Amino acid sequence: MKTKCSLFIVLMILLASCGCVDTREVVGDDGMQNGTTEGPPINDYFTPTSGATGGTEMPVDLSQLEIRGGPDFSPNVTLISSILRNDTRTGLLIENGWNITSITEKNDENDRAGGSAAVEFQKDGLSFYIGVDEQEGRTAGGYCDAEIWIAEPVSGSRPEGYHQAKDKMEGWWHVFDDRNERVVMIYNSTTLFYLSPSYSIIDTEGILD
Repeated sequence: MKTKCSLFIVLMILLASCGCVDTREVVGDDGMQNGTTEGPPINDYFTPTSGATGGTEMPVDLSQLEIRGGPDFSPNVTLISSILRNDTRTGLLIENGWNITSITEKNDENDRAGGSAAVEFQKDGLSFYIGVDEQEGRTAGGYCDAEIWIAEPVSGSRPEGYHQAKDKMEGWWHVFDDRNERVVMIYNSTTLFYLSPSYSIIDTEGILD
């Protein structure tokens, strides 16, 4: 009798364990279950197209990626990461220690990045955004979030920390780190021309002084 009871208890434990499997069911607005879904990939791999590391695959952890937007905003993280792979800016930023931290919904037509979402890269308290158009499968514009500063009569005193100013001749943006007295990057909407500490596709002689 004791043996039969023991077997029964073991079977009940096994059945209870099976019921604890998390299928991550999605519940729709109508309260009905709509199947299962997968969260952001814990480890995705970017192959930088910049050539700065010879095309070495670099692991990018997207498990802590923050999604910012309205209740209907559900970006396809796998698709977006795939689109970003083909943008040289992605490879350059990752190779130089920038981390992907968030994907933000884009509603402002005048936003500098464009696209349907903006992917945030962050390093040392500074952010650079690359727009992504999921429907067209391409990246769009890019911009830094450093405060824009022109000159004291116009913009007031120079900001502490980071600021950026536009070169009137080339139309490029120069991002400055005043605390460390250095130029962080030089870019326009589609290209990174210089990225601290060593990447450059332009003659920087005199520019970084």
